[in-house]
This record gives sequence, C-alpha cells and structure tokens, in this order.
Amino acid sequence: MREPNRERSLRMLSRIREDLDKVPEPGPWIDAARTLSERLIISDDALYYFVEVFTECLVPVAMNSDADLARIGAEMDAIEHAHGLREGEFWFTEEGPPEWRSLNEAWERRANEVVASRVRELGHADIADLFLNNSAEFKRRSAKGQVDLWGDDDDDDYEDPLPFRDVVPPSVY
Repeated sequence: MREPNRERSLRMLSRIREDLDKVPEPGPWIDAARTLSERLIISDDALYYFVEVFTECLVPVAMNSDADLARIGAEMDAIEHAHGLREGEFWFTEEGPPEWRSLNEAWERRANEVVASRVRELGHADIADLFLNNSAEFKRRSAKGQVDLWGDDDDDDYEDPLPFRDVVPPSVY
C-alpha cells in the first residue's frame, strides 16, 4: 500500500530517519512496521525494507562503542594512512590492498552481527536470523519491499525517494 501523497510520504520517512539519527532506538518503529505487516497493510517484504531503513542508525553508534569495530576501523585507517590516503579519502572495496579488503570484510561481518543482535533483542529473531544467515535473501526481500512501497525504477511517479546509506567502513565517515 502506498501513501497517495508522495511529498507527505517523503517527509514522514525523512523525519523518522532524522529522529533515529538523534536517538538511535529503532525498536518502536520496527514494532510498528511488524504490526502493519501482520494487519496486511504493508507487505512482509516492506517490513524487511523498513527494518533495513530503521537499523541504519545502529552502526554509527556501534563504531564508537563496540571494541571490535573500533579496533578493525583503526587498523583499516592505519593501512589507508600508510598508503597515502588523506582524511576523507577512501578506496572502493575492490580497490584496497588485500589486507585492507580482509579487514573490511571482518568489519562488515561485525557490523552485521551488531545489527542482528539488536534486532533479536527487540524481539524480531526471525528477521535477525535472515539478516545474518542469508543476507542475499534479506536484501532481495528488502528491495522488493522498497518497490512495494515506492514503485520500481520504471515508475515515474514513485522513484526511490531516499537511497540507503549502505553500511560502509568507518574510513568513509
């Protein structure tokens, strides 16, 4: 189901994201999306899309509070510095040296564990399990949910309003 007023829907999602950036507590929003899904107001796939959107706020917080993410991030930063990258410069994943790519993979695994753990704590173990154990299926369902809500790329009336902020290594921030 789509909100018929495109501008209103964009404002609502933008405000939710801003609120989550200020107070990174996605629980009530995930619960609300689950309720809408259970009541058949949104698709199950849209629930996965919303979980992805609502949990984006968790990784930036974890970068400062999770010892493993902080350690891996510092090691990545040291490699970047040793290769002459300045602050604000970064490699695309396939461009970095092998040791950096290995750390990047470890960082992404840990970031995903942090997100899945929080989603599980919030009472959504089924979603956490899919996110952690079958990321391709989670991404497929989330992408389908995004289309369910916003339309596909060919739909001129409902283009993707706000692209995802992908989980990226701390060197990008």
